[in-house]
Amino acid sequence: MQILHTTAVIMIPVLFPLLFGYVLSLPDCPQKCLCTPSLMDCRRASLYEIPHGIAQKTETLILNDNHLTLISPEVFQHLLNLTFLGLANNKLSLQNDSFDNIGKSILSLDLSGNNFTDLPSNLFRNTKKLVWLNLAENRLGLLDSTIFSSLEKLTYLDLSNNRLKMLAPMFVGLSQLDTLMLAGNHLPTIPQGVFDPIPNLKILVLSHNEISHLPEGLFDNLKSLNDLLLDYNNFTEISHAIFTTLHNLEHFSMSKNRIQNIPPLLFAGRFTLRKLDLSSNLLSELPSDFPSGLEQLEVLNLSANCIGNVPKNLFINNTKLEFLHLDKTCLKTPPIFSGLHNLIELTVCCNSIKVLPKTFTDNMANLELLDLSMNNIREIENDAFKMNHNITKVILTGNPVCTTEQFMHYSFKGLDCSSKN
Repeated sequence: MQILHTTAVIMIPVLFPLLFGYVLSLPDCPQKCLCTPSLMDCRRASLYEIPHGIAQKTETLILNDNHLTLISPEVFQHLLNLTFLGLANNKLSLQNDSFDNIGKSILSLDLSGNNFTDLPSNLFRNTKKLVWLNLAENRLGLLDSTIFSSLEKLTYLDLSNNRLKMLAPMFVGLSQLDTLMLAGNHLPTIPQGVFDPIPNLKILVLSHNEISHLPEGLFDNLKSLNDLLLDYNNFTEISHAIFTTLHNLEHFSMSKNRIQNIPPLLFAGRFTLRKLDLSSNLLSELPSDFPSGLEQLEVLNLSANCIGNVPKNLFINNTKLEFLHLDKTCLKTPPIFSGLHNLIELTVCCNSIKVLPKTFTDNMANLELLDLSMNNIREIENDAFKMNHNITKVILTGNPVCTTEQFMHYSFKGLDCSSKN
């Protein structure tokens, strides 16, 4: 499965001249390329070699989606101002000196989608100013432990969708790294201490691997971590050890695993957590203290777990919750909640609810969207939404009530039984 990459921020300088119509017909601009005094965009230009005569003042050079195979260092030697180089989706073979001539200026380098199986050990030895590096969508299986050691200013590293089966201690020297993408590899576990050299990490994505266990203390040095994504792995349990030192964690996702229970007090003290996704696991019940300790929680997804029953006061302390997803949770009666005064969206799709009581939304004064599609709702009690003045849409697609006379005469106009929402 392919993983999306966070490239929008780094591409802003690339798109800026194009968005404002600042495209010139420079005399030396290669055919099928777009050129400005500081940019040459030759993506999808059917190139088999890097064009000669690139303007000396070029800062952004995009050569993505061509047929390039070799890079001669000399072709870049006059580009003293080059800060962004895009070489994605070619068929490149690299040498240790491929980027030596732009090492003093290059800040961002996109090498994704080139089918690399390995990289020269000294490839980045002279690109010490690099802050953004994309190596995703290759076939890298093992990287030299010192390959990134000279990149002391690197903040973003994407190794997603490769063939990594183990992580060598390759992050030594990357003390400024704040985003590390490792999704879509074949990692069965993560070695103890491998993340210790990157204490400023804020985003760690380990989704779509084969991880079933994480060693205790793995994240002890990641005290600045905000986002931890462990979706689509082979976990059967969540260990307390994961959270011991993650005092700044805001987004935690462990969906699409095989977790059977949530240990008591697992999230105790996780006051910073704002987004939690435990959907598509094997949960059958929730501990009595869950999620009472998550007072800053704004988004909670428990869908595709056969929980069956949601106590009324379960979310009484989660007053900041705005989005709650309980689709496919084996509910037979609609949950009546307390404390969810700020809830904006509630989805309870694909359950076995038969009757919608008039008190259902009384404690959700700010609710705007309610999805009850694909249940077995045959009756909506009168004035079910009378106390809620903000709700604009109630999706009832796939419920028997949609074909009843009651639905035709119901006073609330936000009911939607259409097949397309």
